Amino acid sequence: MFKVITEENEWNRAISSFEKKDFYHSYDYHQVCIKDNEVAKLLVYSSGDTSIAFPLVIRPINGSGFFDATSVYGYAGPLISNLSSHFDFQDWKEQMLGYFLDDKIISIFSSTNPFIDDQEQLLSHMGEIESLGDIVYFDLKESTEHQKQYSKTTKRYLNRNKRLFNIREGNSEDDARQFLEIYYQSMERVGASSQYYFKLPYFIKLLHNNSFFDASFVFATSKKNGDVASGAFIIRTKDHIVQYHLSGTVDAYRHLSPIRGVIDHVRSKNKSDKFNFFNLGGGVGSKNDSLYDFKASFSKKRAPFKVWKYISNTEVYDRLCKIAKEKEGKESLNTNYFPAYRTNSYFDTP
Repeated sequence: MFKVITEENEWNRAISSFEKKDFYHSYDYHQVCIKDNEVAKLLVYSSGDTSIAFPLVIRPINGSGFFDATSVYGYAGPLISNLSSHFDFQDWKEQMLGYFLDDKIISIFSSTNPFIDDQEQLLSHMGEIESLGDIVYFDLKESTEHQKQYSKTTKRYLNRNKRLFNIREGNSEDDARQFLEIYYQSMERVGASSQYYFKLPYFIKLLHNNSFFDASFVFATSKKNGDVASGAFIIRTKDHIVQYHLSGTVDAYRHLSPIRGVIDHVRSKNKSDKFNFFNLGGGVGSKNDSLYDFKASFSKKRAPFKVWKYISNTEVYDRLCKIAKEKEGKESLNTNYFPAYRTNSYFDTP
């Protein structure tokens, strides 16, 4: 059975049957991520005891009459249950390819989720899987004391900051506005692109979602004057995973690194709440940069972050690449970017 779902209640019912999932797979998260010209779709396949639900964002390739698919920001990929050695990968592949061709979707890109089983085993039968770098996480089920994995620098900051900052949680609109001020400061400081400047409705809708996750802000506030020094937007998928989704620190408090206290608080609280993992993520663009080094100072646990790329219609893909190359006035496109015809903005919808 192969089915395409776009309706909220049906999407939620399909997702609820999977034991291991993340908020990145939810209907609500897809709705806050898609643009006006895009559509979120859940591709559902079942055969025997095996079930697959693959969320994708379908977007037009401007002026071409064709479409491509991508995933939401974060860790997505297919949800899978009961993938056995008897599973008919060929039938799944044919059903997927048939849908892509019928709907004129010529290329598909998706991030994967290191905490969802069997994604690589399934996707390796179509297209290409690329490893971009490692992410850092806590295994909250481990009986060992996590603070023993903290670096000396992190321990030093935490010991000092316990005297300087309180930690509080909140999920009000005022909390969202306060977080945005901090977050935008941090984005400006690092010269982040416009796609990372999430607006207030993004946070409000996630705070008041109707799905299987809950979201809140965790702040470090000065004991001296009550100022908010740092904050993180934390999203918890029930019974499974905690995501360190976004964070920021006020410039005046950067030298004290109050965000370390926020991370330690979230780790400690959600270990006792019986979650499985707390994911800190990786560096900017999945590189081993200073952000990655900061996260690595908390835990020795690593997992590879991988992406999936698939071209369903090579003839049209190559034609669009040729058009993009001519419009750009270059001999070749950036082959590290996928899909290559979107290296420049020619095929983006205005």
